[in-house]
Amino acid sequence: MKNPVVIKSNTHGLTLLLDPEIPFEDLVREICRKFAASRDFFGEVELVLSVEGREVTAEETAVIIEAIELNSGITVSLIQEKQTLKDLQMQGKIDKFYFEKLDENAKIIKGSIKNRQRIQSDTGLVILGDVKANAVVEARGNVIVMGLIEGMVHAGYPDGNHCYIVAGGITSDSLAIGTVRGEPTVQKKWFSRMQKSKSEPVAVVVWEGVLLSEPLSSGLIKQR
Repeated sequence: MKNPVVIKSNTHGLTLLLDPEIPFEDLVREICRKFAASRDFFGEVELVLSVEGREVTAEETAVIIEAIELNSGITVSLIQEKQTLKDLQMQGKIDKFYFEKLDENAKIIKGSIKNRQRIQSDTGLVILGDVKANAVVEARGNVIVMGLIEGMVHAGYPDGNHCYIVAGGITSDSLAIGTVRGEPTVQKKWFSRMQKSKSEPVAVVVWEGVLLSEPLSSGLIKQR
């Protein structure tokens, strides 16, 4: 079986050779496993990361870097894209990923939150799957779901109204951010696009006292 993740050294740091075919969630699980197993080998180090073999979005790059940093002593300070080095520190956390305030100790959950399962976290969460119907997720920080939200998700629990939720899709009408809860409002200009798109991630934030939902690429998180 082909190795889905190959780690190679380069002049500036590390290159990840990624399988272009397997589901992204499986890819991230393998990245977590590989870097956790190599934690002692790499030690505490700051380096440049390059990704090859697979086209990845900014959101997927964010999750890959979180997976590396949470499972090793590595800090990724620069991203090399098409021979261009991007300084993550200079761009700041907002421009680094869209995912500002993910929290230093954000937890990665490798799979879906199943029906009637309840997950509580004192940090942010990255869920590499779905939140199934009748499941409940409560996190003190932001919540990023790679799949579909069908159940209850509460980011910024109990009163962090500055937090946000990002998901591959949302069918649930039971969301909460801090003290604000309910079904997110979709602005008219985005409604048609969100109805048609089956692949574009969705962001939810508190905006003027209500939950507002837009495509992640709209820059909603940056505008808060």
